[in-house]
Amino acid sequence: MKKGIAEVPGIACGTGFGGIKRTEKKVDRPDTLVVVTDEPSNFAAVFTTNDIQAAPVKFSKSLKGKINGIVANSGNANACTGEQGLKDAEEMARIVSKLTGKEKPFLVASTGVIGEPLPMDRVKKGIEEAVKNLGKAKGEEPARAIMTTDTFPKTAFREGNGFVIGGIAKGAGMIDPSMATMLSFVATDAKVSSEMLQRALKEAVDVSFNAITVDGDMSTNDCVFILSTGKSEKIIDDSNYEEFKEVLTAVLKELAYQIVKDGEGATKVARIVVKGAKTTKQARAIARKIALSPLVKTAIFGCDPNWGRIIAAAGAASTGIEEEKVELYIGNYLLFKGKRTDFIEEEVFKYLKENDEIVIKLYLNLGNHSFEYLTCDLTYDYVKINAEYRT
Repeated sequence: MKKGIAEVPGIACGTGFGGIKRTEKKVDRPDTLVVVTDEPSNFAAVFTTNDIQAAPVKFSKSLKGKINGIVANSGNANACTGEQGLKDAEEMARIVSKLTGKEKPFLVASTGVIGEPLPMDRVKKGIEEAVKNLGKAKGEEPARAIMTTDTFPKTAFREGNGFVIGGIAKGAGMIDPSMATMLSFVATDAKVSSEMLQRALKEAVDVSFNAITVDGDMSTNDCVFILSTGKSEKIIDDSNYEEFKEVLTAVLKELAYQIVKDGEGATKVARIVVKGAKTTKQARAIARKIALSPLVKTAIFGCDPNWGRIIAAAGAASTGIEEEKVELYIGNYLLFKGKRTDFIEEEVFKYLKENDEIVIKLYLNLGNHSFEYLTCDLTYDYVKINAEYRT
């Protein structure tokens, strides 16, 4: 069994089905998740930077101090729903607090179609069922409850020195971070202050969820929550902060990779690695520009070693690269070194055709900074999935 948030000591998860998404298609998975901590817990969160923010984001951003868990639903984003939407998000938290008897508030998250009122009768049904099932949802089951166009549940679990960190995530489309275009719920049994959790989460998100893209679209509902149950005797302070952050980063990177792998219609993951930059900011800007390029992404889908698209995208970042110094590799094949090399196109085509993970490396030879971005190919199925999303 794959481990996730439910395997963190001090966490109980339950899932339920309320029939929240209005669809004629048969839904064979839960659409409501309740995560409860044994005791009030410290927490930290990062949210979408989209100017349009969903009601659950607004509600969760208002919470301070300790919390007792998370309540989440799929099938309806509760976004662009006005004052009633905010009342509905508050009601979700109130319902789960009453049913569990917990004194501290619950974070709220929603994902699904934007602009439709939350069907609170169905939401309540889902929460009631999830609370009845508390402790029964293990492994991948909590992640199934927050899936939308995902094709598989996303979980990750790592052990540190005297503590564990486990998490789940959802996301397949509308993936372009500025926090992170998805939902992710993470927990640790280490004793960590809210301030240190916030610091670690922000730094870990920056090199994981904030370094992926599927389609360049940012959602209204993005959030990452981390809870500290304190069930372990391990206390995280300045002396072991880096170790804790390293484990957290590994969990988030694993979840981020799964999101890109599950990109809507995707057949390949591409690692865009920029090295030899003057600054990390320069490396990041160039990697992101390449990762976002529809021309690069379609070339990857077509197994076309079209190095010109990659070089053009790198230059379009307008960071001051020098053409004569640039080297471009696809896999271990050198395609460009100030100009086109004498690579054998059929060999690069074969590499692109036979591998599900593609590595594109760009050496700027201007400094010693680097950055890596994850993206996926852009396929016919992406268009089909999103053309039929509501119908």
